[in-house]
Amino acid sequence: MTYKNPLDTPAPLFTAAATTKAPLTAAPAKPAGISDGVTYYAFQSQPRLTLDINATPEYVGFAKTFDAKGPHYAAGSTLNELTLTGHWEGQLTRLDGHTRGATASDSTLDSSITKLTVSLTDTADNQFHEGDIITLNNFDGLQTFDGSKSTAGLSIDFLNGYEHGLDHLYSSQSAFLKSVTTGNGNDLLQVSTIAAPELDSVAALSNCRVKTLTVDSGAGNDQIGAHIQQADIVIKAGAGNDFVDLLFTEGVAAHNATVRGSYGHGATVTLGEGRDTLSLLTSSLVNFDGSSSAAANRSLAANHVTVTDYNAKDDQIVFGSSLFVDAAVTTVADATLKGATSLYAALQQVVQTTTGDVHAAVFHYGKDTYVFHDGSDRGQIDASDSLIQLVGTHDLTDVASTVAAGERGIGNWG
Repeated sequence: MTYKNPLDTPAPLFTAAATTKAPLTAAPAKPAGISDGVTYYAFQSQPRLTLDINATPEYVGFAKTFDAKGPHYAAGSTLNELTLTGHWEGQLTRLDGHTRGATASDSTLDSSITKLTVSLTDTADNQFHEGDIITLNNFDGLQTFDGSKSTAGLSIDFLNGYEHGLDHLYSSQSAFLKSVTTGNGNDLLQVSTIAAPELDSVAALSNCRVKTLTVDSGAGNDQIGAHIQQADIVIKAGAGNDFVDLLFTEGVAAHNATVRGSYGHGATVTLGEGRDTLSLLTSSLVNFDGSSSAAANRSLAANHVTVTDYNAKDDQIVFGSSLFVDAAVTTVADATLKGATSLYAALQQVVQTTTGDVHAAVFHYGKDTYVFHDGSDRGQIDASDSLIQLVGTHDLTDVASTVAAGERGIGNWG
C-alpha cells in the first residue's frame, strides 16, 4: 500500500476522492397512467418519490397502484417524501397529495407525505426572474417544505383555498406544517396558523394544537403573506427587497398553541438586507384584553409583532392601506413615559397622542422601540389597534418617517 502523505505529517493519509463517493441521486419516477385528466404516479411500497417537473403534466396525483381501472389506495401509505427537480419553464404544476383512503375529504387525513422538497434551477432565458407556480391540494400531513436549493422563484400557497369552503379559505393546508424554506429565487408564499379543518373533524386530532410555523425565504425579492391565529409565525425574509404581509384573526381556545393565558399570537420577523416593506393588513391586537393591567400586558406580549433588524434607512411599515403622511405619525418623548412601570402603562399615555389626524405613534420602552397604530376608537387601546416592537433603540424621528398611517384626504396626499 502506498500512502499519499508521510506518516509524520498531520495531512490525511488518503485523498478525499479515494474515500468518498458521490451522493446517489434518485431517478425520476415514471407515470403509471392517466385518469380523468390527472397523471398518476404509483408509489407501491416506496417511502419516497422523485419527479422531474419538466416531464410532468399540469395535473399530478399519487396512488399505491394504478391499472386499467384507475388509481387504487389503501388505508395506510408508505409514501413520506416527495421531491421535485428540474429547471424553470414558467409552468404550472398542480399536486394532489392524496395517498391513502378511498376518497379525500376534510373529515379524514388523506396524505402521508410529510416532507416536500423542491429543487429547481433558474435559466438564462428567464429575463424577468419569474417563478414556477406549484399548487397543493390534500397535503394535510405535510410538516416540512424544503426549497432551499432552488435558484428559480417558487410560487406556492400553503392555504386550504376555496375548494374546502369559505370557512376554511385561509386556514392551513396542513394540520402539522412547521417549516417552510425556499432558496434565492423571487418567491411568493402564503402560509397560515389558522387551524386546518382536520383538527376539528378527525377524532384522533381533537387534542392536537397548532405549532409555531417558521418561514425562511432565503435571498431574492420575496413576497410572504401570513395569516396568524392559533400559533406564532417566525419569518426570515433574507436578503433582497421583500414584502411581508401579516393578517391577524382572533385566537380561540380549541387547538391553540397556548394552553392558558392570552389566546392571541403574533409574529417575529427578520427582514434581512435590502429595502423591505412590512404591512399589517389587519390589526394585530385582535385578542386584546383590557379587563386588568395584568391581562392587558399578557395580551400585548402575545399579540404584537417583533422586528429583529429594522433599518430605517431601507425599511418601511404600512398599516392597512394607509398613505405616507407626515402628520399621521407622531413621536413620544422618553421623558413622557419615564414613570411607566409596564408596556401597558406606557401605551395608556401613548394613546393620548393619537388624536385628530394622528393615527400612529413611535416611542421607546425599555431597551426597544415601538410603533403603535390606533385603529378606530381614539384615545383607548382595543382590538382594533396594532403594536410593533423594533428590537433596539432607534431614532424616533427616523422610524416615524418610514411609517404609513395616513388616511386619504389628509396632508399632502389627499
